[in-house]
Order: sequence, then C-alpha cells, then structure tokens
Amino acid sequence: MNFIGPYDKQLAVHYQAPLLTPLVAGWEFRDKPALLAKKTGWLALAKSQDWLLTAPVRHDLLSDKWVIVITDTDQIIQYVNSRFAEMTGYSSHEVLGRRPTFLQGDGTSAVTRQRIKQSINQQRSVSERVLNYRKDRTPYWCQIVIRPIVNRQKQLVNFIAFEQEVPSDESYPNY
Repeated sequence: MNFIGPYDKQLAVHYQAPLLTPLVAGWEFRDKPALLAKKTGWLALAKSQDWLLTAPVRHDLLSDKWVIVITDTDQIIQYVNSRFAEMTGYSSHEVLGRRPTFLQGDGTSAVTRQRIKQSINQQRSVSERVLNYRKDRTPYWCQIVIRPIVNRQKQLVNFIAFEQEVPSDESYPNY
C-alpha cells in the first residue's frame, strides 16, 4: 500500500480490512441448533425454538440431579449436559447428531423400547426403566422420563429426556 503520511498509516492500522473467507456451499447459513447448543447450552435451544416450558420442566432443566438429553423431532441428539459424560462415558461431541438408541444393546428390552417409541410417536410423555450400555459396554439401569416440548405455536420442536442411573433390582421385571 502506498501511504501519503503518518496519519494514513495510523488509519490503516486502526481500520484493517477484515479477513474474508469464501462461502462454501452456503452451509454457514443453515440452521445448526446442535452446534449452537454445544456452545451455549439448552437455553440457546429454548430461545431458538421458542419453547413453551412448564414450571416442572424448567425446574428439572435447572436441577443438578438429572442427566439431560435433548433431541429434535427425529430423535437426533442436539444437546447433552455434562452429567451425561459422567454416566455414560461419552463426551458431548461424540453423541451430538446421533440417536439415543446407540446406548441400548442386546439386554435392552424390546417391549420397553417399543413403549418408548410408541409414546414418542404419539407425542406423549413417557417414563421407563431401561438397560443401557456405557462407552466401555458395561450395562447400567437408567430411569428415563421423556417429555415432548412444543413452541408457542403449539408445534412439537424437541424432546427432552431426564435420566438417572438407578440400582440394579432383580425384582423389577425386564420385559
């Protein structure tokens, strides 16, 4: 650059041109709630999806006692809290974009899975006890409460699963 004087040099340093990056197939402008949620948490998802939250759901979201898994309407994981990694061994970047069924295995009851699937399809809340598997493939019992989340226009936008590991109880029927 050719400068006329010291004032121009000062202006050039102060007002440097921003770095321009090429647009790659427009992906920068697509809605990416999973990336947004990873950076800023469930609150950003709630705002972007315009959630209509009941007091009990809001209380559970703010509570430290639950593992929280938020999926979109196709059951693709959009957000997990830090307690998820403690319980399962999977970090958030390993699970975002996957379906929660990857935690299930041979010992998981087909009947229980069917009841969960049916409730989700009917957009109803469901509470079940499920045998899941950690990253190291060790089994654990998990109490899951799944709630549908609607926006202010009463359209289904997400599902929230509140999960807790529960002790193994042989008297509990596994069907």
